[in-house]
Amino acid sequence: MTARTNFQLSRRTKLKQLSIAALLSISLHVHAATANIDIAAQSLDQAILSLGKQSGENIAFPSDLASTLKAPAVKGNYSVQQALELLLKGTGLTTQKTPAGYSVVKQVENKTETLPEVQIKDKAIKDITAEYAGGQVARGGKVGLLGNKDLMDTPFSATQYTSKLIEDQQAQNLGDVLVNDPSIRNTYSRGSGRDEFNIRGFTLFNYDAMFNGLYGISPRDSSSMIGIERVEVLRGPNALLNGIAPGGSVGGAINLVPKRAGYQPLKRMTLSYIDDSQLAAHADVARRFGADQQLGVRVNAIKSSGDTPMDGSKERLDAIAIGVDFQGEGFRLEGDLNYQNRLTYARSGLLFVAPGVQIGSAPDARKNYFPSWTYWDSNQISGAARAEFDLTQNWMVYGALGSSEYDFSSLQTSWQLLSQQGDMRTRPTRTKQYVKTLSGEVGVRGKFATGALNHEPVLSVTSYFMESGFLSNRTGAFSFSNLYASPDLAKPGISLVGNVPKSAETRLRSIALADTFSILDKQVQLTLGVRHQEVISNNFDSASGNRVVEEHYDESKLTPVVALVIRPIEQLSFYANYIEGLNQGQIAPNDPINRGKVFPPEVSKQKEAGLKYDFGRFATTISVFEIERPSGITDPSTGIFSVNGKQRNRGIEFLTQGEVVEHVRLLGGLALTDGELVKTEGNTNNGNTAPAVPKQQFNLAAEWDTPMLPGLTITARMLHTGEQYLDAGNTQKISSWNRYDLGARYAFITGKVPVTVRGSIENLFDKNYWLSAAREGLSVGAPRTVLLSVTADF
Repeated sequence: MTARTNFQLSRRTKLKQLSIAALLSISLHVHAATANIDIAAQSLDQAILSLGKQSGENIAFPSDLASTLKAPAVKGNYSVQQALELLLKGTGLTTQKTPAGYSVVKQVENKTETLPEVQIKDKAIKDITAEYAGGQVARGGKVGLLGNKDLMDTPFSATQYTSKLIEDQQAQNLGDVLVNDPSIRNTYSRGSGRDEFNIRGFTLFNYDAMFNGLYGISPRDSSSMIGIERVEVLRGPNALLNGIAPGGSVGGAINLVPKRAGYQPLKRMTLSYIDDSQLAAHADVARRFGADQQLGVRVNAIKSSGDTPMDGSKERLDAIAIGVDFQGEGFRLEGDLNYQNRLTYARSGLLFVAPGVQIGSAPDARKNYFPSWTYWDSNQISGAARAEFDLTQNWMVYGALGSSEYDFSSLQTSWQLLSQQGDMRTRPTRTKQYVKTLSGEVGVRGKFATGALNHEPVLSVTSYFMESGFLSNRTGAFSFSNLYASPDLAKPGISLVGNVPKSAETRLRSIALADTFSILDKQVQLTLGVRHQEVISNNFDSASGNRVVEEHYDESKLTPVVALVIRPIEQLSFYANYIEGLNQGQIAPNDPINRGKVFPPEVSKQKEAGLKYDFGRFATTISVFEIERPSGITDPSTGIFSVNGKQRNRGIEFLTQGEVVEHVRLLGGLALTDGELVKTEGNTNNGNTAPAVPKQQFNLAAEWDTPMLPGLTITARMLHTGEQYLDAGNTQKISSWNRYDLGARYAFITGKVPVTVRGSIENLFDKNYWLSAAREGLSVGAPRTVLLSVTADF
């Protein structure tokens, strides 16, 4: 939460802060006592906005509260008072006539609670992160070290997907949300039991996703969405903003923002079905306590199990997410406890391809080539707490601490394709693994002015510790099968003996300092910062438990950031940045003559520039970027290993969000990326296209609130991904693919219970296609999948 400020505010800033204080109004002239009202069932804030436009009346309401409530359809000749009463029925809100028009207020014990007088203070995070028009994305979000920022003040390309989008698109896992992003492609399809992503042409592992700003707390394999309010995406390297990612991901950052209790009690139940026969029940309960409702508790729980559309595949999920927050005078506390157990059969793994083998057509996605006895079983419990204390109106200290314990077991097959005709082989492997993490952050944030120059400094210290253990055993002989006619192989008799030994430890420590300078009422903002990152890792011998001396790593690196925002007018924002990404440096392998040499953390560098334009209810972002990432190569003439290889991704992105016209929403965009291998081993592949980097990615999702039946919304989505090379030599590639989705939802009220029925079909034409070539392995897209759900708020 940002600190308050006493800075002199211009008239433009005062208007901006009025909107941040959450009193939205629509000002038109009243021409009649009644009007012909036609409002579809939707969120309450959007319904009130529509009523104001249609009636010409001025209506003030608390947007942070109204955006969490639902309103029924209202159609007919009504006065504003009558229409408001219908919209507010059962919400705990009522309306008052004011000299300026109407005001929506909370009703408490037959009395009304008047809205507080608007104060010009920079403090309302909920307003900065409020839903943008249409409700699918947020107005802004957390930008790592820099805190919460509005879309137009963020000097990076970022999108925040909301819980409304998660619910309306029936997203089960993180990958089901990020399928909406044109800059991102999933490595695995729905129902695979794991999430992994490709952002701006670079892999991002699910365990590098943050939970409320902390690494190591989110589920490692696949993240259930039941307790998530926002999915925040930051594109590009971000070491200064978030520190080094534990898995070394540099293409972007993902932050999961947990749900919190609103001021309206919530009792929501959702029943869902995914074909073949996967059923789920999800409960979402929230309430606030205390005289001023300072204490909030929100509990989400889901139980899901059943067969997926792929033959022999099934999945079971049990998860619970508990979120607590306390809003005190001058301090804020919040905590989360999450548990997730996911068991997936016959859906995990990549198909690797032998050198020189041409890749044939994708197999029938329903005829699963993974044996029915293969499984992934992941079990994780985590907890996190965060606190903020206001030292003064302009200075705040904050801290966060989180911990996680993860246990994993599997019996799996990693296939290798041997011929274009689909011959392939595997050696089944049984594994057990554990991972324990402890992550924390403390910092101080403030505001002050030196003459006409305003400052927003922040100092942060972070620490991350991970201990992991691994035990595996595999069969001695290969098993053979065929991609296009896969028999269900006999289950191998593989056993594991003994406890899982400790295999590795990693410590990541950093200190970061940044300041955002602004002049001319924030029309010009310059951010400068630097982070000192230390990486310490050790590998251990599984038999003796001793540390392997030559596999000890202790290196550090400084990473800077320079970011600029220029806003010549309120609606237009130009931005540019130079920022770096980090991943743990390599240790020279055994073959080179300098074997065992430890290299410092590898630095990926991004240069980016773009513009953002906010039309009011529709916004666009256009950006161009260049990312250079080093890689390890061995010089064939000298035999020396070095980190002098280089991959360079250059791209243009066009992103859209919001309501293009009333009752029509668009979300999507176009990403054009040129991934080039600039320097390779022996210069053999210089100039080639980088593996798993499609040149084109296009998304377009549309929603239309139909006028013929209020409450009915039709949805459609198209995805296009260009061809991808599998290997650095560009001799193996997969074709481009298109996917089409279609759906609808209908919101209505039965008695006093708001109900929403949703249905969608993904991969409408049941196309078989290779989904991804990431990490030199192939994965198959999911077949046509039907999703149905019904949600009721009791």
